Amino acid sequence: MHSLKASVLFIVIAVFAFLADNHRVQPPATHQQEEVAPAEVALQEPAPEQPEIQVAEKKRPSKKKPNKLTRVVRATAYNALPQQTDSTPEICAWGDKVQPGIIAISRDLERIGLTRGKEVHIEGIGKRVVMDRMHYRKQNQIDLYMERYEDAVQFGVQELTIYWTEETHTEQES
Repeated sequence: MHSLKASVLFIVIAVFAFLADNHRVQPPATHQQEEVAPAEVALQEPAPEQPEIQVAEKKRPSKKKPNKLTRVVRATAYNALPQQTDSTPEICAWGDKVQPGIIAISRDLERIGLTRGKEVHIEGIGKRVVMDRMHYRKQNQIDLYMERYEDAVQFGVQELTIYWTEETHTEQES
């Protein structure tokens, strides 16, 4: 009989605790599993199904790390003349208009990062922008656009060092 009284008393306390819990405001659910005593497990109702919220990992934006590249190239000069280019001498290979401050590059240089719009520093000359490309037979060569024919002839053929930066991306996690 003693065990019967203890069982009834346990059930009354459990029901009382259950009713008291249902009338309190519950804190929002967390992803951590709360420890629950074994006796309370049987008295808990299943929680309503809630969609799981996906939280993206917080990452710092990628940083661009400049990598300075150097190369010695053969440098020549050209003018916007049909005999030096093609039937549309005022239009560059990518469709841009020929203008002072641009250079054409050989395709091997294009493959190593000197692409359309890339700024290049040319030793003894200054900054120029890649806006044109040369015939595929040319190798390791740049061609500076000059407006006057006499300037291009005077420039001749030179070995010059060029510099440019290549931006590499590095991911940084929080």
